[in-house]
Amino acid sequence: MFLGVLRIVPMQGIARQCSCRWGRGLDSSGYRDRPTWRGSGVGALDAALAAALAACGFAPAGDGPADLLVADMRGKTDDLPREIAGHSGPGLLICDSAWPDLAHPIPPGITHALLAPFADDALRLQLRLIHGQLAARHGMAPDLHARIADFAAAGEGALHAMLIGLRRMPAVNATYGTAVGDAALEAMEQRLERQAARLSAGSALTLRLSGGDFLIAYAMAEERLGWQVMAERMLRVVSEPLDVAGHRLRLTARAALAVAREGEGPVSLLDRLSAGLAQARESAADPVRWADRQSDHAPQSGYRLEQDIVQAIERDEITVLFQPQFAVETGRITGAEALARWQHPQYGEIGAGTLFALADKADFTRVLSRHIRQRAMQHAARWTGPLAPLRLSLNVTAEDLGEKGFARRELAMLAEAGFSPRRLTLEMTEQALVPDLKRAAARFAALREAGVRIAVDDFGTGYSSLLYLKRLPLDYLKLDHAMTRDIGGAEADRIIVRSVIAMAKALNLKVIAEGVESDAQLAALRAEGCDYFQGFLRGRAMEAEVFAEFAQGELG
Repeated sequence: MFLGVLRIVPMQGIARQCSCRWGRGLDSSGYRDRPTWRGSGVGALDAALAAALAACGFAPAGDGPADLLVADMRGKTDDLPREIAGHSGPGLLICDSAWPDLAHPIPPGITHALLAPFADDALRLQLRLIHGQLAARHGMAPDLHARIADFAAAGEGALHAMLIGLRRMPAVNATYGTAVGDAALEAMEQRLERQAARLSAGSALTLRLSGGDFLIAYAMAEERLGWQVMAERMLRVVSEPLDVAGHRLRLTARAALAVAREGEGPVSLLDRLSAGLAQARESAADPVRWADRQSDHAPQSGYRLEQDIVQAIERDEITVLFQPQFAVETGRITGAEALARWQHPQYGEIGAGTLFALADKADFTRVLSRHIRQRAMQHAARWTGPLAPLRLSLNVTAEDLGEKGFARRELAMLAEAGFSPRRLTLEMTEQALVPDLKRAAARFAALREAGVRIAVDDFGTGYSSLLYLKRLPLDYLKLDHAMTRDIGGAEADRIIVRSVIAMAKALNLKVIAEGVESDAQLAALRAEGCDYFQGFLRGRAMEAEVFAEFAQGELG
């Protein structure tokens, strides 16, 4: 029985901190140095904790700066050491359930927590996750800065840049060998060059950096939304099958975007992009991130689209797509998750991440979210005959959950659509759940009483805390793409997924894996006891009519 409490908090600022010590963060080939730790508080850390830190890749900081501060407060009633609150990197708290400061959800400076008693595996899982979040990339070529500066000087308009980071390359190298991995990178570089040239009429700069990272730049009048849409198209190009040395590979990527500021040099620009890419790698919901302090991912021109979004809803232009979900053990289709797409008349297809970012700037998130769920329920109500057993999964935002009468209105919407609550699953991200567990628990309890099931979405990108997994009335835990995509390759990734699935099983939760793209990943998930999966291996998100035909064929 797994008894530890595990909390992971997004690491704002860590990429910048690491870049100062480990380079600029543009080399994805691995560490040059091991991340460092220091104990914070009274007395030295016990030998078992120090050994676990060493086993998970950490080195003692000594007199130098520490990447991770560890406060072991077990058996103590002291206040948290002051240096924790001022630390810019991760802070790990280890304490008993009776420690006084647990009255606060997240003590200042703490990003991760373990609640004693816990198993050794819980400690090692926590440390591996922190180690992964501290992963830094480095080692720029000396002339890279000059090439970017020369390109910017020769162009007209603002320099728009995107840093694209491929995922799953370690798994490709481990499975097929580095020769195939190198060939895949060369082929991807050519693909990105062709696409960037086509979208920019031949005026883009495309550079392959270290590892699986690519820089694309273009000078034009500032157009943030257009640049974001271009990035989303580039990521779709990356995800298309790649035939290399007799192997068919499927790669995915994350991207960070920036518009160069007046007087900004290449070093500063690349630092911003590197930090943005690090955040994008941790997010399944937002594969494209803006690398500036004004906005994480919403284009500044978004205010011009407020009326467009309103009219798009009125004209039913926002399409609901359905990505099928399957049972791991049998391969049988069990349902689908509803996703949103907007076909904008000027910018083309806009994905859910950008769509909700724009809606958030326009204070329109709740209306948009409700509209998508309503349309999805109406489509799913037509799943009759052989499709009648299929479940529907819908995403719920923090704004939805914060609305009074949310549960009552959700059930009324189901009744109006004619869709059974017992076939519905509502998914909520960790970040939206944690701030007010009591309110979330009450509203979810009312929905579960009517038959609705509740899932935690994108597990592994937020707090990842057993504390809320135990307090909330939950049915499913969804593994984030980042926790599943490399499971067939690196052993460390598999160990983490194995531990998370074991935690879920101990709490009687079913596990759904997102982003499954290969038979090797599916086989590994089956071996670890995962219950359900979704991903490109068996089906992309598709329009309602296409999904209905697809499901009919699957159910035969």
